[in-house]
Amino acid sequence: TYRVLNSGGFTIQVSKEDACAIVQSILDELKSVIDKKQLKLKTVFPEKNVLLMLDEPLFHIVIGNLVMNAINYTAEGTIQVECIEAKKNSELGGQTLGEDSFIVAVKDTGYGIPEKQKDKIFTKFFRADNAKEKHTDGTGLGLYMTKSILDHSGGAVWFSSQENKGTTFYAAIPRVGMKAKTGTLSLIYPT
Repeated sequence: TYRVLNSGGFTIQVSKEDACAIVQSILDELKSVIDKKQLKLKTVFPEKNVLLMLDEPLFHIVIGNLVMNAINYTAEGTIQVECIEAKKNSELGGQTLGEDSFIVAVKDTGYGIPEKQKDKIFTKFFRADNAKEKHTDGTGLGLYMTKSILDHSGGAVWFSSQENKGTTFYAAIPRVGMKAKTGTLSLIYPT
């Protein structure tokens, strides 16, 4: 099936979803890729369901992109995926939260992002030099699309990274959920 992604403002259709169940379904889909690379996967989820107003396909793209990047740019070691319910004014990964939020943190023990290229990481078609060397495939659109989706839905994305030691990406959705909206310009992508 195909879905329309609007670049003049995304069409965001929200419904109440179990956010951690969606994250787990993404990890289940990617299990064979993780196993093939012989990476360890660690998950840290709250004991109770976290129900949020989400556009499930867009949320799936965001988390799928972050997990695939962790897989692609980790030669050996561990990927940890954590679902966090954080309060306003909490500090996480160098950011202070402006509101109560649900956060998915994707941490890897991979190549990390070079210091001089950190400010470009969410730029369309940008790929860090060490990423291009280690993983030749890639369009440089995954993180750009992730940031666009979160920006348009009221969320945020940021990271902390040390070259050759790993990276943690944080995808935050306000506790009130993604903001529903109708866009104007369309790009069709498979779902």
